[in-house]
Amino acid sequence: MSAIDDRAKSGRRRSLRRVSTPRADDPRVIRSRAAVFDAARTLLLRQGYAATTMEEIAALAGLTKRTVYNNYGDKHALFTQIIADVLAFAGSFARELHGEFAVGVTASNLHDSLDELAQRMALAIVQPEIIALRRLLIGEARAFPGLAAEYFDRAPGQVIDALASGFESLSRRGLLRVEDKHCAAAQFAYLVVGEPLDRAMLVGTLMPREQVIAYTREGVLTFLARYQRARPRNRRRP
Repeated sequence: MSAIDDRAKSGRRRSLRRVSTPRADDPRVIRSRAAVFDAARTLLLRQGYAATTMEEIAALAGLTKRTVYNNYGDKHALFTQIIADVLAFAGSFARELHGEFAVGVTASNLHDSLDELAQRMALAIVQPEIIALRRLLIGEARAFPGLAAEYFDRAPGQVIDALASGFESLSRRGLLRVEDKHCAAAQFAYLVVGEPLDRAMLVGTLMPREQVIAYTREGVLTFLARYQRARPRNRRRP
């Protein structure tokens, strides 16, 4: 009788495990993870890492604390996932840059192409969530030095590398005169986004969109004054 009871209990435990552990692709799990992620991102960017608790995340997500832990394990896992999400966006942006420089840029549209690129880059960087994340990483750099370094390497670093590769290509094609591609890339980035980014990071205020665009246009003109290769003039026949 005892053996039968043991088998019955074991079967019930297996049944409970099947019921209480939904698959990762279950719509309920997907919705829960999204709700937890959104709540954590909102609170961490608004309050900082130390001031945010898992209880607050659960409350904002409308879930139990246990559900939050089941989905992400701990606050550090959520923090790193938020950073990973931004890094994925930066990686996608950098890959697009490689494609843009590969085709379509000519002597006649060089200015317009760089102007459009500068605007997209500045507007992608100078936005509330990116600024809040950068400020959060700076504030938590002592506690998580590896995360700050990874962000620099894979977000600004990837974009600078993509710009450097593109400017080197334009130089080989005779459109720019670039000797140090990484120097040129860094100068371009700071010319088109430096002040708006510094102002947002240090003062906490974002320039209006129109002002950011005007700033990028001036930056592109300065960059081209330094790096654009002079176009040969047509000589008049005697």
